[in-house]
Amino acid sequence: MSDAPIPGEPGDMDEEALKRFLKETFGDALPEGALDGLDLSALAQQANLPQDPAQLRAAAAQMQNMFAAQGDSPVNWDMAEDIARRTAAGQAGIPGAPDPSGTPGDPGPTDSTITELRQAAQVARLWLDPVISVDVPSTELGVYSRGTWLHRTLPRWKPIVEPVAKYMAGAIGEAIAAQLGEFGGAGMPMPGGDPAAMMERIGGTMFGVQFGHAIGSLAREAAGTTDLGLPLGRDGEPALVAANVDDLISAHSLDPGAARIFLAAREIAHTALFASTPWLGKALFSAIEDYSRGITLDLDALDAMVRDLDLSDPEAMQARRPEEMFVFTRRASQERALEELATTLALVEAWVDHVTTEALDGKLPDLEAMREVLRRRRASGGPAEEMLSKTVGIELRPRRVREALAWWESVRDTEGEAGREAKWDHPDLLPTPEVLSGRPQAPQPQASADEVDGLADVALPEDFDAELEKLLSGDGHERAPREDEQGGLHRSDDERGDGDEGRGTSTDGDDER
Repeated sequence: MSDAPIPGEPGDMDEEALKRFLKETFGDALPEGALDGLDLSALAQQANLPQDPAQLRAAAAQMQNMFAAQGDSPVNWDMAEDIARRTAAGQAGIPGAPDPSGTPGDPGPTDSTITELRQAAQVARLWLDPVISVDVPSTELGVYSRGTWLHRTLPRWKPIVEPVAKYMAGAIGEAIAAQLGEFGGAGMPMPGGDPAAMMERIGGTMFGVQFGHAIGSLAREAAGTTDLGLPLGRDGEPALVAANVDDLISAHSLDPGAARIFLAAREIAHTALFASTPWLGKALFSAIEDYSRGITLDLDALDAMVRDLDLSDPEAMQARRPEEMFVFTRRASQERALEELATTLALVEAWVDHVTTEALDGKLPDLEAMREVLRRRRASGGPAEEMLSKTVGIELRPRRVREALAWWESVRDTEGEAGREAKWDHPDLLPTPEVLSGRPQAPQPQASADEVDGLADVALPEDFDAELEKLLSGDGHERAPREDEQGGLHRSDDERGDGDEGRGTSTDGDDER
């Protein structure tokens, strides 16, 4: 076996270097002799591994670090958080997307910015309090950097994405194992598992990379902790991201003072709603988790992607665009779940828009212009939301907000503020997607013409009160009409007249009228 491998030809791999790579990468999970009899050169080509021993050693060290950081979690959260922080600071961009715009880096909020935003929040509280029938949170407005936003919201994201991450890690692992051919099918003995488990860890790492980009990008765009209609921040604490608020004001040439009050009012209204409706946040997160558990990938597209994957190069994994890796399919049950989730998110967004408009109308300049800015962002979605959709497979942008807004306005006009807020007491009090969209309900079965004619022929006795008294006293019960086996009525022999003789006891002719 040559100590100086010649790259590019099958069989020219330095197999001793490759063995060291595999043993250093997988450690104790690779028993002694497990690699005997395998064509390691073919394995190296299938896995796109480098043939230079120095590159293999560096790759082994990187893979060991990834596996150690991942632990038993389906996601390599350490790597995801590191990528998220670098993405939030503009040091790492979304693969295939334009360079991040806005304030460079991740500047901490200055004292003057904190003061301005908290003063805006005080004004927003004063104007909101008279128009809503729930308690306005008195907790001081949090003023965050992008990194702080990540730190405070990640605990909410983890349980949402772990079900889909576990599924995708397994699917990616199976696809990689299939591409490795003999390595995946050699039946190597592995304590507590098989090679597919190793590949699943690689899949978890790849998902962590993509999710880190998504959540980091969102940290560069979100004005507060409730922009997606979800309570992602601390319970009862409204918060704004100072740099992102400044970027929004600058990008749309908004009046700074008015925009701060407007954004603070929306964040406070969201926080008030979630604080006064404990079931709402839980229901939204539960719906997303249930949806995620049923997600499925297009396995053909996944197999095509892993054919060119370089398992030894984590940086190459990070450069993969999510649309190259994760192509989702949805079942009918998931479409229904997504419809219900979108309806609830639309109701949340529309309620906030409704109450903040009522509170701020006539007080802020360019209120409609600011509402339009958010409507356009919601309709198109930013790069971060698009990335999140491609990574997790679900769109969190509210839909049908205009329909939901009209519904809230009608409730306010007919039932007042207290009646409007009372709709949040229980999910059954909220409208269905059909009600919001105005789609008609399924028609009820119509009575046949014969049934209608029969009802028209029914006549009451002339002395109704006397007959009722007889029935109640038991007198004449033997002459009372009775139901036959077919559900029709028949009369007693005494009740039938001469015209009924010869027709038996059936009154089918009467029923047909």
